[in-house]
Amino acid sequence: MRRLRAHLLALIILTSLTGLSAFVLLAPASAAKKANSPFFGVTVPSHAAFRRDTAEFGHLPMVHTYYDGLPSADAWTRGLSGIAKSAVIVSFNAQPSAVLSGHDDKVLSHFFDTAPAGRTIYYSYVHEPESQIEHGQFSAASYRAAWAHVVRLADDAHKPNLHSMLILTAYDLKPGAHRNWKEYLPGGGIISTLGWDAYPSYGARKLVPPAQFMGPAVAASKAAGLPFGFAEFGVTDQKGRPAWLTKVGDYVISSGARFGVLFDSQPRGCPPLTLTDRPSIAAWRAVISRSANEPASPAGHRGVTAPVRPATARVPV
Repeated sequence: MRRLRAHLLALIILTSLTGLSAFVLLAPASAAKKANSPFFGVTVPSHAAFRRDTAEFGHLPMVHTYYDGLPSADAWTRGLSGIAKSAVIVSFNAQPSAVLSGHDDKVLSHFFDTAPAGRTIYYSYVHEPESQIEHGQFSAASYRAAWAHVVRLADDAHKPNLHSMLILTAYDLKPGAHRNWKEYLPGGGIISTLGWDAYPSYGARKLVPPAQFMGPAVAASKAAGLPFGFAEFGVTDQKGRPAWLTKVGDYVISSGARFGVLFDSQPRGCPPLTLTDRPSIAAWRAVISRSANEPASPAGHRGVTAPVRPATARVPV
């Protein structure tokens, strides 16, 4: 993700100040696939990465694709969201002022109107908005209002396989973050699903159990009454990583998450999160083999959510 560097730096600083730790686990490849398995997959920042990932992991039941701005006009044909033929998370960006003015309506309506039926599609508007709000690029109130506008456009497409997903960092849930994650959550059932970008502390460099760095996100989601999943996670330490990945897969399944997506990329200035060692690749391929596959679809479309009143002050969760 494009804000991973700042996110990991914050984790390192918080860890050094408070002594907090985090951890990641993996599931036994020999375990039988469960009927209620989540989707497993990887992030795909480019067509080259998609080809590499497909060669390494086989068919990808889920992919997470990113746009620096709005989705392209060919997102569902030649774009990564379309060629994967999988469940997909699509993250896109636009200033709330532009969204609320109606400036982006045509592009967004085209994106929703041309989305394929029969595939589980999570769309995320400005994933990880925390830093931009804290730096004054836009307000939490305008962000929530823009989300409501985006969802109205999606609803106009009348496609029940489109699911609005707010993606936040699991770092928000640490007491030392001094954030209230509900500040970013629109009320009134606008959001159908919560997505969490969860990384271990120590700059995603240490193998820590998943319950430590994923558990708070599970608890927060369940307390809010919202379906949830992990839109990103990863670790750099190769020694022991294969077993760690298996345990993470196990934890994602047992937690009730709808999906678990490995961040298999290396943005500039970020730690090397791409899997390059054969044992780690084999381990994640085994986890993916336990994944749900289309036409499975999440139950409900915002109807399962209970309205949550956004907080008006930033207080620790």
